Amino acid sequence: MAPILLVVLAEQLTTIWRPSLPESVDGKPLVTTVQGLMDLAWDDSRLPANAAVAFWMRPTVVAAFIAFYLTSQPLFRWIRRASGLTTSHFAFRTAVALHNLLLAVFSAVTAWNSWPVVYQHFMERGARAVYCDSDGSLWAAGLGAWSYIFYVSKFYEFADTWVLLLKGKEASFLQVYHHAGIAFIMWGAVASQSAWLLFVVLLNSVIHTLMYTYFLIKTVRPQTEIKAAKYLTKAQIGQFLLGIASTVGIFFMGDECDTESSRFMLACLHIYGFGLIALFVAFANRKYKKS
Repeated sequence: MAPILLVVLAEQLTTIWRPSLPESVDGKPLVTTVQGLMDLAWDDSRLPANAAVAFWMRPTVVAAFIAFYLTSQPLFRWIRRASGLTTSHFAFRTAVALHNLLLAVFSAVTAWNSWPVVYQHFMERGARAVYCDSDGSLWAAGLGAWSYIFYVSKFYEFADTWVLLLKGKEASFLQVYHHAGIAFIMWGAVASQSAWLLFVVLLNSVIHTLMYTYFLIKTVRPQTEIKAAKYLTKAQIGQFLLGIASTVGIFFMGDECDTESSRFMLACLHIYGFGLIALFVAFANRKYKKS
């Protein structure tokens, strides 16, 4: 009986989930031009029947959530003062631990499911089909669904900042820049069905699995010293460098590889990425200079 159960468990763990979450009613990109990205009055008839997907693809919704995030710090400072909340409260520590556990598991699930999608497409269609995905087959095979899911999770990650504020700490410019920037960029890239998002989803899901596991350990056992933490910061910097270097070619390949709106969002990602690299290097120098 035990061997049979192990076989069944192994089959379940190796099954790749490929949800169907089209971002538009016809499965095609919502936008292909820069003008389309800037137009805040999209025709709702292009949005899918799935209300949840349609909600998060509306540019007005994205703008509203990012605006709230950028202006929310005074509100959460007030909540902390008014509630008398402290980090010693068991309920608060438990909630923070569950938050980190949820994001660690979610990131691991995303990595587990998205990596095989890209690998299988590479083996079947070759490197160029993965890099450019001109016919949208990689996006339809599962990259699009996981890109959308990962994109929506970036709004939940705003809670990282709110947790800090409820602890009585200040949110750094690095953190606010990081969270607000990636939410906007991933929205534009998902709307454009950008195949280069594979570098964001594949690399960032792995890094976030490690990062939120680290946060979980420090929440449950704050006294635990994890000397490898500095290598996690280096890995974060490394993913930005690798992602930028790997996607430069898309600009030179032009329309035969990607749409105008997708290349514009990629340029935004590169500019944003260089900013993150500078901020993370400065952070690492401050925190680990004596290590």
